[in-house]
Amino acid sequence: MPWQSHRLVKRRNRIAITERVMLPYGDVAAELNEQEVLDAAQVFKARGIGSVIVCFLYSFLNDTHERRAKALIQSVLPDAYVSCSSEVVNVIRGYERFSTTAMNAFVGPKTALYLNNLEGKLRDAGINAHLRIMQSNGGVSTVEMCAQRPVSILMSGLAGGVMGGCWAGAMSDVRDVITVDIGGTSVDFSTIPDGQVKIMNPRDTYVGSYSVLASMIDMATMGAGGGSIAYLDEGGAFRVGPRSAGADPGPACYGRGGTEPTVTDAQVVLGRLDPDQFLGGVKIDQELAHRAIEEKIARPLGMSVTEAALGIIRILNSNMSFAIRANSVVKSFDPRRFALLPFGGAGPLNGVALAEAVSAREVIVPPAPDITAAIGLLVTDMQYEFTRSVLTVLDNVTEEGIDKINGVIDELTVQCRTRLEAHVVPAYRQHYVRVAECRYTARASSCADMPDGVVSLANVGQLKTNFRAQHKRDYGWAFDDVEVEIVTLRVIGVAKTPALQWPPLSTGSTRPTTAR
Repeated sequence: MPWQSHRLVKRRNRIAITERVMLPYGDVAAELNEQEVLDAAQVFKARGIGSVIVCFLYSFLNDTHERRAKALIQSVLPDAYVSCSSEVVNVIRGYERFSTTAMNAFVGPKTALYLNNLEGKLRDAGINAHLRIMQSNGGVSTVEMCAQRPVSILMSGLAGGVMGGCWAGAMSDVRDVITVDIGGTSVDFSTIPDGQVKIMNPRDTYVGSYSVLASMIDMATMGAGGGSIAYLDEGGAFRVGPRSAGADPGPACYGRGGTEPTVTDAQVVLGRLDPDQFLGGVKIDQELAHRAIEEKIARPLGMSVTEAALGIIRILNSNMSFAIRANSVVKSFDPRRFALLPFGGAGPLNGVALAEAVSAREVIVPPAPDITAAIGLLVTDMQYEFTRSVLTVLDNVTEEGIDKINGVIDELTVQCRTRLEAHVVPAYRQHYVRVAECRYTARASSCADMPDGVVSLANVGQLKTNFRAQHKRDYGWAFDDVEVEIVTLRVIGVAKTPALQWPPLSTGSTRPTTAR
């Protein structure tokens, strides 16, 4: 695409193959030209290419040609990492499906090597527990699945924080929370209504500028954190971030050579960080923080160092409040009924001021804010997700169309159950979530919950009602008189994880008279 400075697959390495599967049922109109596939594989071999994708236009209807092409490629390149689009994301939308498969193959070889090495070294060290990997959708999966489909873990680091925040809210019997995970270089936000972590519409999921059709938690990220640098731009405007001092040299107060003022330096100047009780025994130099803010901000703007430090914090909170509103108000959620849950290394320092800026109901600081994201890894469920496109107009749908929908749901459920049972998950811990991606004919789509039980002519109206309600939440409008069409069916197999319990504290007998 024009805005992408780095293409995942160079044009000379995109080789067309003769084959054709036709709409709407996947009938073969032109057989796969196997010699063309073998010739392309030889070209790749000569060029030293070790990662190959197979993407045919209508393979979501019939993947026979893709699977055969993969086998032929592997006969020429036995050590290559080969991904078929029907294996990675078996849904309609050619560009997005190809982009997702390309991303899968781009990160796949290194991801597979890393995960398999990690698993082997843990086993060699005598650690026989099952290794589980966090996914972008807030669930965990196995090494095998994540090595085959690494697009499912591209945003997994952020997902752990959201799941940890949801857990912390539940501990306080609060179900409506906005999580704010502030680290050294970035801050991540997610709005969790009624204790339900929101999943983004796959049409809206991007990694950088690349479309990736993978389930991801609905969250927003911006460049702001403890290491964010405060500076005056070329026009003399006072700005904070997204540039960061990082860990090396870090904020000026670390005494490691940093000279630019950061948010952490502002907190030190304002007395909000105790130099004698800093995490990890790092020695904080208040004088260095004071000097950096004075030279770079206070003196050029003609203000005191304290005023400049307060200005850094206020600008940071203002930037973050805009991002929170974009993830809540713009999506029809009123922050006034939500608790703000700040965590991460710098989260609690900004929690109260940020809550005031967005009019949040209250602030809840988790018991261990610096490891809340790590706790999120322990409280999430194992999840397997399978999808398939089934283009079906729901208005005036026939029994044959209903049978087709139920048949695909059953097949996807069996795939989920097979995966769960392969990992010895008992039936009582298995749970299945069914989602239909629907759209007004030829318009944007939204994901809707399926009615309970088998889909029938009697309850298909509930699916349309669910879609219209979700579409209104996503886009602010809905039609009652426009045909609704199912685009993709999704079944998520879940292995429930027991809730993590935080050890209770004993009740104190005296009240503290002093506090620092």
